Amino acid sequence: MRLTLHTDYAIRVLVYLARNPERRVSVHEISGSHGISHNHLVKVVNRLSNSGVIHARRGRSGGLQLPRQPNEIIIGDIVRLMETDMDSVVMCQPENGQHCLLADICRLRHLLARSMHAFLQVLDETTLHDILPEHKV
Repeated sequence: MRLTLHTDYAIRVLVYLARNPERRVSVHEISGSHGISHNHLVKVVNRLSNSGVIHARRGRSGGLQLPRQPNEIIIGDIVRLMETDMDSVVMCQPENGQHCLLADICRLRHLLARSMHAFLQVLDETTLHDILPEHKV
């Protein structure tokens, strides 16, 4: 399973906010800390904010904060939110749009569905708290 950069950035934002619970953090600060594009990070923050995963306040006293404790944020939920194409395995439909001749006897599609389910199950059992580093860097 390959995750997009938006999912990577979302998790970085959440970890950063969890490690700085006492204050509001700016997108600029996170962007500079991780050396990632400010524009890309703004898109990620907007999605997280619009979904209620983080609180974002504009203005002089603005910034980002977690509205919940890290142990209440499920990583599987974040991956599902950020990954818009989780079921995009299109192996069973050739590029020419015709039906695959092996579709009725091939077990690969079922195997991939099972492996995706197992992947998400592990992430559903993992919270933001579980992935936080033990010490501040």
